[in-house]
Amino acid sequence: MKKIAIVLAIAASMGASSAYAGFGSLSSIASSLSESVTGVSSSNMDINGFFTQAKATNEMFTESRAALASLLASKQDSDELKAKQKILKTTSDPKEKEAIQKQIVVLSNTVLEASQKDEEGTVAKLAALNVEQKQHLLDSARNFVIASLTARELAIGAKQVGTSVIANPRSLANTGMSLVEAKSVVGDITGIAKNSTMALVEYPKLFKKAGIEFKMPTSSADKPKVLSDI
Repeated sequence: MKKIAIVLAIAASMGASSAYAGFGSLSSIASSLSESVTGVSSSNMDINGFFTQAKATNEMFTESRAALASLLASKQDSDELKAKQKILKTTSDPKEKEAIQKQIVVLSNTVLEASQKDEEGTVAKLAALNVEQKQHLLDSARNFVIASLTARELAIGAKQVGTSVIANPRSLANTGMSLVEAKSVVGDITGIAKNSTMALVEYPKLFKKAGIEFKMPTSSADKPKVLSDI
């Protein structure tokens, strides 16, 4: 597995459970991931390192999908996605954050699945985006691809990590997670890896049909973009 850059700042910000951010707050992840701190491979990755990267990857994946969905959704759904993201920025309650994040994931999935079924309509929407929206689209798609590539790499060791923590739950002591939470994170990464074709194949094709040039990242080590609110 290729080396993946991570920073201790991400681990500290996540605490005992997955951290969630709004569209604009991805800047902290993007800037952190661009800093060189530690590289870990499938052969030497420790448990804490795996979960630090896995949670950051899941966060970037979820957020970039939501950003894409907000551009393709109806005005009502787009406004709802943005409103929920703003709530995430202001609440400090972990359970509330988790609940809102799940709502965002469900709505994003609904929008993106609908956009795939209506290819002609989606291509028309993409072509009609203004300059600012197209840049936001490209930045979101870039992060979407990077997160998918990273998940594919992490998935190589996910089964081994899952087996290890089940056999020795105490190995999670430094992660701040319970066994249930750890298994959920492993499942998230495996799921992202299995469903990465949307980011790596399907949407780039739609961009091309809409006349939008997208230089797709080819490595998980590529620098993610900072997403701003639009």
